[in-house]
Amino acid sequence: MRVPWPTFCGGSNVSQSSIADDQELVNWYMEPSDVPGGKTPANLYPTPGVESRVVAVQTPGRALFHQDGRAFCVIGAVFYEVINTAGTLSFTSRGAVAVDANPATICGNGAGGGQLFITSGDVGYCFNLTTNTLTTERASGNRMGAMLDGYFLVLDASDSTLYVSDLLDGTTWDPTQYAQRSTAPDPWVALVVPEAAREIWLLGQETSEVWNNAGTFPFPFVPIPGALMAYGCAAPFSAKAVEGGLLWVSRTSNGQGNVVMATGGGPAKVSTFAVSWSFHAYTTISDAIGASYAAAGHTFYLLTLPTEDATWALDLSTRWWAKRGTWLSGSNRYEAWRLWYHAFAFGTHLGLDGTGGTLYEVSETYGYDVDSLPIRRVRRTPSLFNDREPIFLVCLEVVLESGVGSYSGAPVVPVIVLRLSRDGGKTWGAERTRSIGALWAYSQRIRWWRCGSGSDLVAEFVVTDPVPFRLMGCVATLRREEAA
Repeated sequence: MRVPWPTFCGGSNVSQSSIADDQELVNWYMEPSDVPGGKTPANLYPTPGVESRVVAVQTPGRALFHQDGRAFCVIGAVFYEVINTAGTLSFTSRGAVAVDANPATICGNGAGGGQLFITSGDVGYCFNLTTNTLTTERASGNRMGAMLDGYFLVLDASDSTLYVSDLLDGTTWDPTQYAQRSTAPDPWVALVVPEAAREIWLLGQETSEVWNNAGTFPFPFVPIPGALMAYGCAAPFSAKAVEGGLLWVSRTSNGQGNVVMATGGGPAKVSTFAVSWSFHAYTTISDAIGASYAAAGHTFYLLTLPTEDATWALDLSTRWWAKRGTWLSGSNRYEAWRLWYHAFAFGTHLGLDGTGGTLYEVSETYGYDVDSLPIRRVRRTPSLFNDREPIFLVCLEVVLESGVGSYSGAPVVPVIVLRLSRDGGKTWGAERTRSIGALWAYSQRIRWWRCGSGSDLVAEFVVTDPVPFRLMGCVATLRREEAA
C-alpha cells in the first residue's frame, strides 16, 4: 500500500517534546500551489546562494542602505559608498564613524534634502549626497534614526527622548525640538517609520505608541489618540517594516519572546507556539536583528540572534517559519546565516556579512554560501503515526526534480541522504545515500528499500550539493496486512 507522507512540505515546528512534533526546515522555503491541477499541494524550494562582490578590510558589517540609485553601508568604523561600475562593485570610503555593540542605521530625506542621516556608536552623522561629505551633527544620544515628511528623527534611548531635525536639513537640530515619553512609564527602546505609512512607531519596553505629523507648532509630531499598545519590544533592532507592516520581538509586562506584526492596527502574534518556545529557551534575545527581502513572489522577514547563533525566517506570503544557517562541517553545526543586512540595489539583492566585511550578491542562481561553503538543506518530516501500532515500511520514495545541473555548470551527480527515526525523533538510524541522477536523468526515481518498522516514524532528508534541489513530496510503501 502506497501512502503519501502527511504534510511533507511544511516549515520548522520543533515542539517542547519531539514526539509531539519535531518538524524542521533549514535552507528551504515552502510554496503552495496557487491554482487547481498542481501535482502536489505544496513544494519545497531552495533558498538563495551568495557570491562575493567586494570585500572590506574592516569588520563587521553594521548597516546596508539603498536609495535613488546609490548604495551605502557601514562596516566597522567606516561609512562606505558602494560604487557600481558596469556591474562591478567596489567600496569608496566616505568617512569614519564611531562604533559600539549596536548595528548602525542609515536613512535619507530624498531629493528635497539630498542628505543621509547615519547613527553609529551613539553618534549622529549627516552625509551630503551632492558634495559627498560626512559631518558629525549629534555627539551622543543616537541609538537609531529614521525620516518622516522630510524631517530626520533620532531616538535617545538613555532618557526616552525623540529629537527632530529642521525640515530637509539634517545639519540643524534645534535643541528645543524634542519630545519625551509621557503616555506610559516604560522607556522607548526603538524607533521605526514604516515605509508605507506616515507614522512614527515608538516601541517601549512593555508598551508602544504611534505618532504622526499633525503640523503643530513648534513641534509637528503628536501621539495618535488611542494608539497605545500593550506590546513592547525585547530586541530594539529586531523591529523591521515589511510589506506595509511592522514586525518585532515583543515584550509585555507578563513576559517576552513572541514575534508580533502590526498592519494598520494593534500587533498580533505571528510566531507559532514552537517558535515562541525556542525563543523562550534562548538565554539572550535582546540582540536580535531584523532584515527583509522579497523574491519570486515571497517576502521574508529574517531574524538573526547573534548570541544564540541562529537565524529564523518568516515567509509573509505563507506565514510559515523556517531556519537559515551556514553549515560548519568542522564542528558539525549551523551558525547564524551571516547576511544580517539586506538591500535591493542596482537591480539585484545584496547582503552584508554581519560578522565579516564582505558584500555578497544573493541569488537563486548561486549554489554556495558565504566563504564558498556548501549549503546544507534539511527537511525533517512530521511523524508517520498510527496510534502507536507498528508501521512496516517496505519502501520510501522522495519525489523531487531529478536530472538537474549544478549552479556552476560543472558536472555534478547530486545525492540525497536519508535517516529514519522509529521513536518520534528520539534516536536515529544510519544515514543512507541515494543519487538523484546525473544531468538530464529526468526519470530517475529515488527510493530506499527495506526501511524496517516502528510505531512513530520520522524521516530526515539532507542535501549539500550545489544544485537546485526542489522537493514535491514523499511516498511510503507499507506492508498491506499492516496498513489497516
